[in-house]
Amino acid sequence: MSQTLFTNANLVLDGFGDLQRGFNVLVSDGRIAQISRAIAAGGAKVIDVAGRTLMPGLIDAHAHITGLSLTPKNIANPAADIAIASANYLRNCLMDGYTTIREAGGADHATARLLAEGQIIGPRLYYSGRALTQTGGGADFRTPDEETDPCGHVGPFSVMSVITDGTDAIRKAAREELRRGATQIKLFASGGVVFPAEGHATRYEFTPEELRAAVEEAAARGTYVMAHVYTDEGVRRCLAAGVRSIEHANFVSEATVAMMAEHRAFYVPTFISLVQRVESADHEHLSPTIVGNLERTIERGRQVYGWARKHKVPIGFGTDLWGPEAQKCQLREFEMRRDLDRPADILRSATAVNAELLMEKGMLGVIAEGAHADLLVVDGNPLADLDVLLDPERHLKLIMKAGEIYKNELV
Repeated sequence: MSQTLFTNANLVLDGFGDLQRGFNVLVSDGRIAQISRAIAAGGAKVIDVAGRTLMPGLIDAHAHITGLSLTPKNIANPAADIAIASANYLRNCLMDGYTTIREAGGADHATARLLAEGQIIGPRLYYSGRALTQTGGGADFRTPDEETDPCGHVGPFSVMSVITDGTDAIRKAAREELRRGATQIKLFASGGVVFPAEGHATRYEFTPEELRAAVEEAAARGTYVMAHVYTDEGVRRCLAAGVRSIEHANFVSEATVAMMAEHRAFYVPTFISLVQRVESADHEHLSPTIVGNLERTIERGRQVYGWARKHKVPIGFGTDLWGPEAQKCQLREFEMRRDLDRPADILRSATAVNAELLMEKGMLGVIAEGAHADLLVVDGNPLADLDVLLDPERHLKLIMKAGEIYKNELV
């Protein structure tokens, strides 16, 4: 049985108040076995934290690992290139301090198996498989002149999604992703924003009956639906159907945010993906119209975030970044939220709230006896200053996932 004893640690505990100073934490067989101010080392490997902060590993609740660039339209790229990009994305996530990610469309059982077998390294992976989108929906990436993909199939030109219409077809598509090991179902309930019109010319997608069919299939297997949805009517339809996780939601009203609270839904904003697209607009040849739409989307999202705090909607933490260059901005989601919330609440979103969203309350995102030993040691106090998380090369001294150490600068 592998054991590690952390000594002289300042802990970020579940209450996310002040740091709890001078604790020891015993990790045994991948779990946190004991938390106390006095623990005998026994045969454990001892790591002196020396007054630094010991905190839960970060969780990104909206990641995409299969991108090769900012566009998800990648079906023509060789599968080997996508696999290599995915492996690199996962490794970089872990080395930035993300010990868990929820993948929002594109990853599959093959990637999960490689992680489980140790052939690649990365965070714990909660993957959606292919996201469900309707014909002409937010993840149907065909232009009006395109009918079939390069292989002659009617498809979305992306490994991240599958086109499906009608309740029977949606049930079958959801069942197929669940059969292939998806830990939750992802669907598109409105259009996107990298287009001239809000919502990609759609206010909502899928009928109420179609949405309920996906929710029912997920619930039958003890899981839930996460929905890409920007618009007010789209969010209302999702809430009525029982969708658990509302992604983006930048164009909703305060009344709809209050409905999120009533339905006990989670809200996952993703600011950095929008900001990163604005910053790369010249390189990506985005039109001024699209850039203006992105900037308006960011400002509306900031307003929605304030309403979510007011109505006590649980706010998750996601990044929604596509491609290896974009992934370099993954930690900057903390930067995007600094003037919207307290550091402690932002950190809670990226740990305990996301863990509850993933149906892993008390097992991930906390330092608690019995929880998975997904731990970070950082210089500084992230409850007071999020900058310590933004520079992992300087401040992130140790990374542990499931009791295994992947980085250690304390020896």
